[in-house]
Amino acid sequence: MRAKVDWRSSSKENYINFKRSNPDIKIEYDVWKKIIYAFNEGFRDHILNTGEKIKMPFGFGEFSIIKKKRKKIKGIDGKEFINLPIDWKKTKEKGKVIYNFNYHTEGYFFGWYWFKRTAFFKNSDLWYFKPYRVSSRLIAAYLEKDEMYQHIYVEWKI
Repeated sequence: MRAKVDWRSSSKENYINFKRSNPDIKIEYDVWKKIIYAFNEGFRDHILNTGEKIKMPFGFGEFSIIKKKRKKIKGIDGKEFINLPIDWKKTKEKGKVIYNFNYHTEGYFFGWYWFKRTAFFKNSDLWYFKPYRVSSRLIAAYLEKDEMYQHIYVEWKI
């Protein structure tokens, strides 16, 4: 039997567990799912607008958007290589590798980050956080919309 890999807060299994532990609350699955999504979107939008580090309840740790400058050249085992993402569209047009230097954000890269050290639950080091695709794309949309967002987000110490 295959083991489950992903965990989703709005899964049918979680709804059944919720109903089992709260028999006095009468709520349909669709309504319950909308409440979960509304909370998650509100949480996401607050972090996107403020850039704060927000602590989750029940010891799940803190989340924020991290700002970091990537080293252009990185060495492993005595070999050096370019540690920048490739701009595939321009690479295909020019016929040679073109790197994305992120000049519009002064060379910084942005992404969602879960501060595992602030999490207080068993085996937290075995878990990882993968943001929803829309959430990741919204960072780029916010940075394109207004330049102030690149200054709101902080270079957190990891």
